[in-house]
Amino acid sequence: MKHLEEMVKGMETIKRRHGVVVLDEAERALERLKAANPAQYETFIRDHETKPGSPGEGVSPDQG
Repeated sequence: MKHLEEMVKGMETIKRRHGVVVLDEAERALERLKAANPAQYETFIRDHETKPGSPGEGVSPDQG
């Protein structure tokens, strides 16, 4: 049982680390879009901020 608990803890650590990496990559991609095409960046942000179920609407990304 202890081995299973250790495996679960390890899995949770990997999931958290992966989530941070994905968010960092998304932020860098948005910054590149903003630099290359500011109008498209603004459209993307506007569309995703007003979309029902977006994180800005009080729903976690897991649920959206």
